[in-house]
Amino acid sequence: MEQDKIDQTAEKGIKFAKAHKRILFVVLFALCALFVALFIVSRSEIKSLEAEIDLLKAQKDELAIQSEKEKNDLEAQVTLLSNQVAEQIAKEEEEAIKHYPNGLPVTGKVTIKEQPAEAEEPEEETEEEPDEYELARKKDLSQMVIFGANHGAKVMAAGSGTVVSIEDDVDFGKKVVIDHGNGYKTVYRYNDAPKVKEGDDILQGQLLFEVNFITSHVGYQIMYDDEYINPMDVMEISG
Repeated sequence: MEQDKIDQTAEKGIKFAKAHKRILFVVLFALCALFVALFIVSRSEIKSLEAEIDLLKAQKDELAIQSEKEKNDLEAQVTLLSNQVAEQIAKEEEEAIKHYPNGLPVTGKVTIKEQPAEAEEPEEETEEEPDEYELARKKDLSQMVIFGANHGAKVMAAGSGTVVSIEDDVDFGKKVVIDHGNGYKTVYRYNDAPKVKEGDDILQGQLLFEVNFITSHVGYQIMYDDEYINPMDVMEISG
């Protein structure tokens, strides 16, 4: 009887041990499965993060390329605009030089017959009232260079500008006035029909009169801000 009880107890112990062993196996299996699942999820997240990192790197490189291209385009535009501004400034300076009446107004075989004195002698005082016409005429003929020109000589524009008036002249025959648009005006006097007309835009060196007589006198004056100045201070004479 006692032996049966011992056997039964032993059998129960064996069954309990087996059951406990199965439980441990199931728990271990579950833990392994959980670890594997966590590992798979972790690797998936890592791959996702790596893919996102690669995408960001690609976007960064693309932005860098785009930024470099925009920088190069901007530099090219700046260079182009700078060149255009420089060209425009050069053209304006060139035009300004052409409008400055420093050219010799008569070409060919010419001589300077008269030129303004460095200082005008004071007039003698008289009790007579000054003649307004004579005063105006004297002022109009002041600061004049008179050229002696032979047949074939040409009276040329000393600078580019616009013909603002053509008038009869008591002393010379005809008078042409050119406005150079920079405060300067030049006055040309000669006894023949001019080759230009009022309103003409002319270039430096353009023909105004042609000397058709054996010997002729050409009057030349320069005004600045509507005041006559000495042409010898402006003209560039060589030779």
